[in-house]
Amino acid sequence: MMESLVGWFIVLVLTGVIGWIGWWQWNSYHKLDLRIDQLDSTLLDSAGTRIEKVLDAPAGSIVVPYMASSLVPVQNTMHVPVQTPSAVAPSESASVRLVQD
Repeated sequence: MMESLVGWFIVLVLTGVIGWIGWWQWNSYHKLDLRIDQLDSTLLDSAGTRIEKVLDAPAGSIVVPYMASSLVPVQNTMHVPVQTPSAVAPSESASVRLVQD
């Protein structure tokens, strides 16, 4: 009888430990998701966060292990579309002479 109670106690303790580890892991992922949703910039410098890939960064960005992150101002380049004149029929164009040196 006593051995059965000790066995059940061990089973309950181990089940509790496994449940606690599962909750702790879920809670860690949940907190990480919240911080990502809030665009928390401290994630870059946090000791508990390991960055393996940069998915959305300016061209040329790299991850350097054990290096504090730094923000570098980026010049925004705007693409302004340029209208090109439509093709002119040969009969309407002025005569052009090719000059070679």
